[in-house]
Amino acid sequence: MVFGKKATGKGFGPAAQKAFLAHLAQTANVSASAKVAGVTTRPVYDLRKKSEQFCAKWLAALSEGYARLEANLLSEALSAPASNMKDSTFKQKQMKTRIGMALLAAHKATVRGSTKPAPSRSRDPNEVQARLEARFAVMRKRMGDDNSAAE
Repeated sequence: MVFGKKATGKGFGPAAQKAFLAHLAQTANVSASAKVAGVTTRPVYDLRKKSEQFCAKWLAALSEGYARLEANLLSEALSAPASNMKDSTFKQKQMKTRIGMALLAAHKATVRGSTKPAPSRSRDPNEVQARLEARFAVMRKRMGDDNSAAE
């Protein structure tokens, strides 16, 4: 397979999508999963933007993949080192575990409870102000702030 080109003329059809999602659930690695499916990441991300159904399946697979990675990293972190392990090997193992846990934490919002990737937002000052005012209104309502009616 030549990377950067589709492996087949069929593109990212149902069989490739199934392969992609299965690999994503195992690894939480989008690039590797796209390669297994025989495509680049471009059609994968394009379909995620266009199809709510595929996006939901993507997030479910990604969540499963991250749960697997988290379980593996926790197991690794909690296991006792071998008595004959070199100090440098032990330090590398610790560093990989810390990096993995940091990456999991960074992507936690993506895989926990989110139904869609966050949309890109406008930086137009009027739209930003409107979004902030809407958030404040929701906060006031949650807090039962009687002063919100006075404004």
